[in-house]
Amino acid sequence: MNFCSHCGAAVSRLIPPGDNRERFVCDECGLVHYQNPNNVAGAILTWKDRVLMCKRAIEPQYGLWTLPAGFMENNESVHQAAARESIEEARAQPGHLSLFGVFSMPYISQVYLMFYGKLLSEQVSPGIESLEVGLFARNEIPWDQIAFPVVSHCLELFFEKGAHSERVHQARFNRLANREVEIYTEI
Repeated sequence: MNFCSHCGAAVSRLIPPGDNRERFVCDECGLVHYQNPNNVAGAILTWKDRVLMCKRAIEPQYGLWTLPAGFMENNESVHQAAARESIEEARAQPGHLSLFGVFSMPYISQVYLMFYGKLLSEQVSPGIESLEVGLFARNEIPWDQIAFPVVSHCLELFFEKGAHSERVHQARFNRLANREVEIYTEI
């Protein structure tokens, strides 16, 4: 960040009085510009024994498979964001959504809030951000073509533990060399 979004003056990186970490602070008006993690909301949606997946039509990971998910918008709840992403990416009709897992990705400043729900209809089709969509049984999932480690992890947990586990799943993903990640399951 180079300039204040409030007055347009230059900003400096410093620790504001009463704070404990560096922030961008306007040299003129003193506004502190906080930068916080992005929340991503998504859903594991099922029709009978099949899971809805989307093949990405956008970067990053163009052409790879994912669950419907995306960044939250202002003025929406996490449930609304997960449902909206399902509608936008797969023209899906999600039913009631329950929190499935919270996955922290500090190396990219993101928090994934993944929900589980049943589809109200098996009628799905690609939205503007998807090349294709499909309903996959566990043995049909293109495991070697999944876009993001958090999606693989969610699907593995879902098939291992089921949708109605007694707890919300939690994990932290840490970046390693060569774009690999290390997953710490938190209890």
